[in-house]
Amino acid sequence: MAALISSGLARTVQTGEAVVLERHPLLHSVGVSAGVLLPLFGHDQTVRGILGLAYRGEVGDRDYLLAEQLAGRFGIALDNALLRDRVARAQRDLQQLNQSLEDRVAQRTRDLEEANRELEAFSYSVSHDLRTPLRHMAGFSDLLGKELRRSGEPPAKVTRYLKVMAEAADRMNTLIDDLLEFSRMGRQEMRRGDVDLGTLIMGVWRDLELDRQGRTVELRVKQLPNVPGDANLLRQVFMNLLSNALKYSRTREVAYIEVWAEVRAEQADILVRDNGVGFDARYTDKLFGVFQRLHRAEEFEGTGIGLANVRRIVARHGGHVSAESELGAWALFRVTLPLRGED
Repeated sequence: MAALISSGLARTVQTGEAVVLERHPLLHSVGVSAGVLLPLFGHDQTVRGILGLAYRGEVGDRDYLLAEQLAGRFGIALDNALLRDRVARAQRDLQQLNQSLEDRVAQRTRDLEEANRELEAFSYSVSHDLRTPLRHMAGFSDLLGKELRRSGEPPAKVTRYLKVMAEAADRMNTLIDDLLEFSRMGRQEMRRGDVDLGTLIMGVWRDLELDRQGRTVELRVKQLPNVPGDANLLRQVFMNLLSNALKYSRTREVAYIEVWAEVRAEQADILVRDNGVGFDARYTDKLFGVFQRLHRAEEFEGTGIGLANVRRIVARHGGHVSAESELGAWALFRVTLPLRGED
């Protein structure tokens, strides 16, 4: 009997068709007149199982039709149960993955907070430890100059040496201030709002009035869009770009600075162009690094941190900054900002 059923099961699985067992002595030996093995199909028409039915009385076409309908319902029910089990397992796996990701994010956040605290402590320690010898250098060079002048006019060479010492101390002090500002920039909380770039640019230009005194400078500003962001931080971006445009165009009899926008669906490019000395385009990638300068300090003052701050601020707004130039002719900076804030 077992062999008969096993053979029927194999045929059903292989062919996907119902197998009818009837008029067999083994069936009669157990009081069964006929039997049927029906495949249970899932939604994708694959065999999920087999339904076996045994009949004691006469079996007609209607009985087989009912058996097929029953098998069809069982197959779908079995498939649904398997799917529910798979969905449940997938949900459990997803929950475990989410929990793992949340744990990792929480740990990374704690690590970052700790790193920021250490960086802040380090910054202030460096500031204090570096400023103390600088104050001594500046103070004692000043005292030395006064002492020398008491005994008569010191030699020109000595006066020049003392001046170089004082200027070096001032540059170092400015560099420390810029480094601290760069360090704080990454930790400063952003206060987002709707920023009117046109109003912001004109405000920056008014603040740069002293930088353009005694010069002929023409500023051309076309209509600029509003963007989501931190107005104070974006103000620092354009303060750096406009002050650089003024600085590197001061050798021109008439300096021209242009500011305009190219607006697309999701973002706006704010462009700042000047007719200054420009830079060698081969070294553009160095412009936005800390301490990276493409002009000698004797030609143009600066610490090489301003553009690094520009890149950091723009990146925090979800944008990016780039530059183009023709050496000796012009420079152009492109600030790309999203037009939609974070949800």
